[in-house]
Amino acid sequence: MARLSDLIKQGKIPEKKQKEEVKIRDLASLKEDKEEVVKITQEGETGPEEISEFDLPTEAKEGESVVTPDVKSLENISLPSEEELSAPSSDELEKQKRIEGLYTSSYNFMEGILSSLKRKQRFTIEKGIEIVSEIVNTEKAASILYGKAVQGGKDIPDNLAAHSVNVCIYALMLGIGVNYSPKQLIELGITALLHDIGMAFIPQEIVEKDGKLTGSEIEKIRKHPYYTYKILQTLGEKYSWIARVAYQEQEREGGQGYPRGLKGDEIHDYAKIIGVVDVYEALTHRRPQRKGYMPHEAVKLILGTQKELFSNEVKRLLLTKLSCFPLGSYVKLNSKAICKVVGINEDSPLRPTVEILFDSQGRKLPKKKVINLTDAPLLYVTGTVYESDLLHKKNIKQYGY
Repeated sequence: MARLSDLIKQGKIPEKKQKEEVKIRDLASLKEDKEEVVKITQEGETGPEEISEFDLPTEAKEGESVVTPDVKSLENISLPSEEELSAPSSDELEKQKRIEGLYTSSYNFMEGILSSLKRKQRFTIEKGIEIVSEIVNTEKAASILYGKAVQGGKDIPDNLAAHSVNVCIYALMLGIGVNYSPKQLIELGITALLHDIGMAFIPQEIVEKDGKLTGSEIEKIRKHPYYTYKILQTLGEKYSWIARVAYQEQEREGGQGYPRGLKGDEIHDYAKIIGVVDVYEALTHRRPQRKGYMPHEAVKLILGTQKELFSNEVKRLLLTKLSCFPLGSYVKLNSKAICKVVGINEDSPLRPTVEILFDSQGRKLPKKKVINLTDAPLLYVTGTVYESDLLHKKNIKQYGY
């Protein structure tokens, strides 16, 4: 049987034998679960306890408990049929601008929460739910914001707030891939947006360390799901399910994750999705100890070196819904031509439909020329060109401006 990691190198994914019914997990039972005492696998720690309205995390104490949700794995995922995607027309530019403004709104919301945490002030999440709802209920918003998240730029800082927003957007893309209802997408999105707020209590000198982390430093970072749980529990019973799902975002399919070493269907569906896109987002951004990977490189890395950490269903979603080359992004071909991605081929994610902007000599084309790379076997993408680089003064001559 062909390996998934080998097939992606060929620019395609395995064909489905037959279309299967999508099984969607409802959160109703999760919200009604009663608490059970569990043990965290980290030495010297137990699960989070019930806390007061705004008792921010300090240290885990022996005997603390956590709710264990009744969870089910992602099962019987059926990939959606390929959509006909096209570049935004001039009539859609204003709409696209409004949609991109939702990124800024999401970022400002997260910055506000993180600022409140640092000052040990209470916060609410209703505004975040409102923003996620608008993204979910606006046509093409998730895919447009996906391109913005991947491209980055000078107006998007590379910090915890931006990471949280990007993970939210990527999670929504995967949720759309399993045909989640709008309600489920909102649940997934707000959980993804808040999944990492516990990192606010990890010392910055560890987070920004330029070099290999020590064992002690790694253990401190591994406490962030616990801190996230404690913080989110302050929102009250109405949102306690968010805390429970976010607490599982570092769990992995075969029990390799933390803090409790959960396996397979012990991990909530939302946590599985958030877990894989959290890794994808981190890989595509620079860290003190390494460079950032191009989107297609990040996908290959996850499907290669980390394939045992995620279920086959989640890996298939990552490959098909988080296209290696997002709609609206810029790429370079082996011919040295610079192109804009105007169509995504889900069956061949490494071979999108592109509009050629500049030829191999850096000259702007006088007429619009669109090529579906699946129909041009001699042409292929060699890398991503970031918009900020494309417009940079140093590149004006190189790219024909």
